Amino acid sequence: MKGTRKPSAFVNDIPLKYKFLFIYLLCVLVPILSINALFYVQISRNVDARERENLEISVDRVVYDLMQIVNECVAISNTVAADRAYNEIMDSTYPDNESYYDAYNSVLRDKMWQYNNLHSYIYWMGVYTTNPTIQNGGSYFILSDNDKKSEWYSKITSGSDKVLLTSYQGTNPLNPPQQEVFVSLIRKLDNFTGQPYRKYLRIDLRLNNVQELFKKEHDYLQFKLLDEKNRVVLESDHSYYSMDKNVLLNTDTDDSQSSKQIVRTLGNAGYTKGWRLIGTPEGRVVNHEMSRALRLSLIFAGLTIIIPTLLIIVIIRSYNLRVRLLYRHMKLVKYEQFESIDMYEGKDEIGGLIRSFNLMTEKIRNLINDVYKLEIQKKDLELEQVRAELNYLESQVDPHFLFNTLNAILVICKKYKYEEVTDVIRNLALIMRRLLSWKDDLITVGEEISFIEMYLQIEKFRFQSRFTYDIDIDPSVLNFRIPKMSVQALVENSCKHGLQSVKGARKIHVSASMNDASLIIVVTDNGKGIGNEKLEWIKSHLQSDQDSGQNIGLRNVYRRLMMYYDSRAGFTIESTEYEQTSITIQIPIDLALDPKVEESHV
Repeated sequence: MKGTRKPSAFVNDIPLKYKFLFIYLLCVLVPILSINALFYVQISRNVDARERENLEISVDRVVYDLMQIVNECVAISNTVAADRAYNEIMDSTYPDNESYYDAYNSVLRDKMWQYNNLHSYIYWMGVYTTNPTIQNGGSYFILSDNDKKSEWYSKITSGSDKVLLTSYQGTNPLNPPQQEVFVSLIRKLDNFTGQPYRKYLRIDLRLNNVQELFKKEHDYLQFKLLDEKNRVVLESDHSYYSMDKNVLLNTDTDDSQSSKQIVRTLGNAGYTKGWRLIGTPEGRVVNHEMSRALRLSLIFAGLTIIIPTLLIIVIIRSYNLRVRLLYRHMKLVKYEQFESIDMYEGKDEIGGLIRSFNLMTEKIRNLINDVYKLEIQKKDLELEQVRAELNYLESQVDPHFLFNTLNAILVICKKYKYEEVTDVIRNLALIMRRLLSWKDDLITVGEEISFIEMYLQIEKFRFQSRFTYDIDIDPSVLNFRIPKMSVQALVENSCKHGLQSVKGARKIHVSASMNDASLIIVVTDNGKGIGNEKLEWIKSHLQSDQDSGQNIGLRNVYRRLMMYYDSRAGFTIESTEYEQTSITIQIPIDLALDPKVEESHV
């Protein structure tokens, strides 16, 4: 009878090879391509962010170096402005040229040239003054009408700042007809009151030195230095200083790369207000890193596509070939042709199906050909079962005979009043009766303790006053179920191996209690103990599958505990040689209370 067709059953109608193809496309190829695309996008962003950070560091480095030059020039100008003796000489009125040149040779000439010689970035350094007794030449000039019309003069006189960094196109003081582009630091020399003349210190920077700062980063950036009027003062690719300029400075109007440009101001000082350094990325490094990231992504994508594709092809061919072969042979079964599949089937699930199919066909053939042999074997099995039952009955004869003999001895001992022997024989008889009547593998703690107490009384009779025992049982655990003779085997082991060779007082303590999670049974003796090496051997031997013929009692108790309680029981041996040996059993309360545990192992 065919089952009801569900709406999702159309999947079962699709051939296996198409299912594998859909799985490959939707679960392998598309996710791999998507992941690699995201991987490339993320790498590109990381590369761009990293290179942008490096470029910003490069721009900051150039700004720092440039400001070092400017700040040193400011420091020089402050030194000159603070030199009272120098300023007094500059403000002196000289009656003739001879007097001036004496002062020039002794003080003025070396004052300027010492800075020129010490600092390579100073192109020219000089003072403009309104003192008419000063002679033009070298580093000192009288302010002329042309000087007063110059851009630098207009800027320094129109504002209140004492120090000004400015750019302008003007006349070279050493070569008046030549027009050049200058970047100069202008300083008012007016620190002292009562100065009769106005004086201005002009320090022209050597632009080639500034351009050297740009060249250090030319592999990564193209620089533009802009003044406060947004005019291009200096660029990386050419120098205004090296050319004869007859036009004003260019104004920076290139907004095509404004998003890529890195703009930095030249500090927060008033004399650099409005000055900016713009770094435009070359693009070669970034493009190289992007190309490298693309190559890496393509290689990774190729590997992650080719390797899984090859693996899937091999796996699909393996599955498809064997499934089709199995399908053909199963169709032959329909026509009562039970042929085995002759091939290496493999160890996977399909291989398991082929092995099961071969086993099934072989069994069917054997079932058809050997039905009468199976009937004979069945009868032989029944005979063997009857024989085993007879042997079991015969094995009980000897224990019953021993039990009856003990009862006869007990009657005689009572008749002649051998009280001590009577108790021992009674206990032994009870033990024998209990062994014969116990059919369940799991008994209560109370039953096990009563059995132990009878056994300990026999040992008491044996050792007399040299032996004592103590049994401490929590009443709440009396109905918990444990494997029969599990605790008795531990007590017997203590008497046989622990106490037998002890010359002094012998003592055994048996306790049973519980905590929140477990039933805890402890057997302790003060016997000879166990050495560390032997104790480790015993612990490893308990868990071993090999039977060495030693410590049979301990091994039997451990195995039964693990079997009955699904390996959740605890079994611990602790010993101090010549002092004490303690064996602890821990059984989860839920298993000790569950009557089904007993039923599952009967």
